[in-house]
Amino acid sequence: MSMRFYPFSAGSYVVNQGTLDNVNWGIPYEHPLPMYAIRHPKGTVIFDTGHNHRGLIDPKSWYGPSIEGIIKINITEADCLPAQLKRAGIDPDEVTHVVLSHMHIDHAGEMASFPNALFVVRASELSYGWWAPLHMRYNYVFNDLKDTRFFNYLELPDTVDFDLFRDGALICLATPGHTPGHQSLMVTLPDYDQPIILCADACYTPTNLENGNLYSSNLIWNVEAWYRTIEKLKYFRSIGCDLWYGHHMESWREKIKAFA
Repeated sequence: MSMRFYPFSAGSYVVNQGTLDNVNWGIPYEHPLPMYAIRHPKGTVIFDTGHNHRGLIDPKSWYGPSIEGIIKINITEADCLPAQLKRAGIDPDEVTHVVLSHMHIDHAGEMASFPNALFVVRASELSYGWWAPLHMRYNYVFNDLKDTRFFNYLELPDTVDFDLFRDGALICLATPGHTPGHQSLMVTLPDYDQPIILCADACYTPTNLENGNLYSSNLIWNVEAWYRTIEKLKYFRSIGCDLWYGHHMESWREKIKAFA
């Protein structure tokens, strides 16, 4: 079986654009919530699980302070990962691996929907998800995580790149800065002419990459680590990799056309 790549978005958030680039404060900006499925001969892999459908009925009660900075949440249950997978012909029970870039509200929300999968996550991200420092604590939702404590985890060291199936197809890239255990995923498809790097929150937009624009302070764990990650992503771009930014609507709409 050859590989197949499925990009999804769990709806969208409307946020203050300044939180993404630390410049354009006061401008509402709608961005996607990317999540991905990859069918590989050795398993069905998810990269990030998106926003949790369980809290949509009573968002304030479920998500708490984590959504206070979001101007609008444009998400229905049909947008969330379990429903998206089923429409694509993927049974959620067939998912063998879930690779998490990190454990924020819009990336790890649906973890509880895959209790039988192996979760590939950086070791520090697990502890950070459960008890982050105060200035970043509200980016993690306890209700999303509370039923996942004893899931099956492969806890990767924070600084290494990891070849998931030892064939070069899916490589977990260490990209800390946004959080201590952030990772991106390099995907090499047989019928796509460039390796794809799913940046997640290592790089929200092209502006972050080109101009070095930081995120708002509550979204950066370590500034030096973030800049080193940006340089790493620039290098990969320079050798022909296709960067898929974490929260940039314009490029998202363009890139998913190849996989419609």
